[in-house]
Amino acid sequence: MAENNTKKTVSTSTVVIIVLSIVIVLLLVFGTILFFIMNSNKNENSATVDNTNSQVVAKNETKEDASSSNGTANTSTTNTQPVSTGNISDDWKDCEFIFNNKAYKLYFPYSDLKNDGWSFDLADYGYANGYVMNPGNKVSGTISLENPNFDSTVRIGFINDSNTIKDITECNIWSFEVDNAFVDDDETPVSFTLPKGIHNGSSLQDVINAYGEPKDSYRADSLGYWNYTYQDEYSKYFRLTIYDDKGVTAFSYDMH
Repeated sequence: MAENNTKKTVSTSTVVIIVLSIVIVLLLVFGTILFFIMNSNKNENSATVDNTNSQVVAKNETKEDASSSNGTANTSTTNTQPVSTGNISDDWKDCEFIFNNKAYKLYFPYSDLKNDGWSFDLADYGYANGYVMNPGNKVSGTISLENPNFDSTVRIGFINDSNTIKDITECNIWSFEVDNAFVDDDETPVSFTLPKGIHNGSSLQDVINAYGEPKDSYRADSLGYWNYTYQDEYSKYFRLTIYDDKGVTAFSYDMH
């Protein structure tokens, strides 16, 4: 009789163990399936976000204030074609300059610079898959251009002054900066000519004779240079860096 009770107990325990084992296996299988489903959804969402950042209309992280936006609206019909080589206005407010023997007038298309060997990599700014701009959007003048034939610093800012969404490389330039200050003697600087004949190497007095005293100036005594900023209300800015020993080394134009 005792032996039969023992067999029943053993049999019951075995059944319980088997049932628990089956439950555990089912939980593991279910958990594994759930993990793969969640991971797949996560990857899909991540891909969607990446695609959105590069292909859907981009939010402009450098939107100008209300006054700048109004300025953009008023200048959206500006001629975007380069002016004739060598012929630029004597008035800096016309935003014309000669860069490497070619004349430009803001706004001008980025393709003009690209055709002359200047380029940039969007991946350096976190947009390896491309970047599009809404009508009226701007990207600040911090995009650095490179050209294997020159060693100067060249920076640009983009504006979509059209009525359609465009890839950034199809947009125009509203901000242009050149700096030759740190080009070594064995390197190649770009050349530039500004209104009234001011160029790389022009003296401080040359600048004053051409444009007068600026409303805004900054003196860096320890480094031996001046920063001159000429301003036309709040829509156009013209900046020059003039060293005591090297003369004009840099300029920039901004046209809002």
